[in-house]
Amino acid sequence: MKLFNKKVLSIVASALLGIILLIIILFKYPFKEVISTFTNFTPILVLAYLITSVLIILFMSLRWKIVLDALGHKIPFYKLLGYRIIGYGVSYITPTAKIGGEPIRAALLKRRGLSFREGLSSVMIDKTIELSFAILFFICGVIILVLDYALPGKILIPLVLISLIAIYLVWRFYYRVLKGKPVFSHIFTIFRLHKLRFLAKYQSMIFNFEKPIIEFYNTKKKEFFIAAGLSVISLALSLAEYKLVLLMLGLKVPLGVVFMVFSMVGLAFLIPLPMALGSLEAFQASLFSIIRIGPAAAGIGLAMITRSRDLLWVLGALILSLYLGSFRNIIKKAYGDKPVVGVGVLRNGKRHKLDIRINRPSVNDKK
Repeated sequence: MKLFNKKVLSIVASALLGIILLIIILFKYPFKEVISTFTNFTPILVLAYLITSVLIILFMSLRWKIVLDALGHKIPFYKLLGYRIIGYGVSYITPTAKIGGEPIRAALLKRRGLSFREGLSSVMIDKTIELSFAILFFICGVIILVLDYALPGKILIPLVLISLIAIYLVWRFYYRVLKGKPVFSHIFTIFRLHKLRFLAKYQSMIFNFEKPIIEFYNTKKKEFFIAAGLSVISLALSLAEYKLVLLMLGLKVPLGVVFMVFSMVGLAFLIPLPMALGSLEAFQASLFSIIRIGPAAAGIGLAMITRSRDLLWVLGALILSLYLGSFRNIIKKAYGDKPVVGVGVLRNGKRHKLDIRINRPSVNDKK
């Protein structure tokens, strides 16, 4: 309970910080000035924007299904779509750089008979593929920005450093995985986290959870390329989605500039604020001023449209969670279910794996 209270307190504190930052920005750019930038807000563009957003979540869910199928877990697509939406909602309202919902996705898979470790392995494979291509998009955006605009050193140097670090991390991840070497347990060892008593017990669990990830990248090449293709499609749709928002603001911007701006938007979500409150508006306003693609107030208007769309997904996540039993019950049931253990048996000289759910009767069951 104390841990839960601390988490709630941290979310509330970060939300208050974001609200304060947002208020400061709106004092600088009055709401009336921001609304005046909505010069081409038509029903057709709004509908196209929402359809594109739905397509993105569908392709992302399909990529996750491809991964799960490759790992031998056949889960209905509509179930994964619901889990994905719930995960997105949790990620968005928590200050965790859009990764807070990933453990929830893994936990929800326990409803389909998977262990949390198996679910988390599939989520991590899905996430690493997504991040890899998102980073490539970001690098391309930075290159376009550097070549086409004379950036001041205080902006150029951090962007170059971030790009180099990102390239190294992606290369290092794939280098180790394709060599059959662990990544996460390696990080665990490098930082000597196993020396900490309260973390040492997780070392073997991390090693075991990594095995399916390494196996996927080394033996499921076809599925990887399909998942990679779905990532590219999702990013292309996100690019189109961003272009539609600019059109709502009456900004006709070349595709190369749209690509550059869109690929850098994710930086705003690295700041640990729920819903990127304030940080998204500040980032967009600054970017619009630097690149001069429109008034800074238009950047804030763009952030408002994006946030409105995201809040619709949060509402969808809330409705789904109520259908499944509320966020709290989802987490309680997911983590409180009896574990599933794998047992190896020999049959006709061949080894087979049986998943057996441990289901010891409770006191209430005996009654």
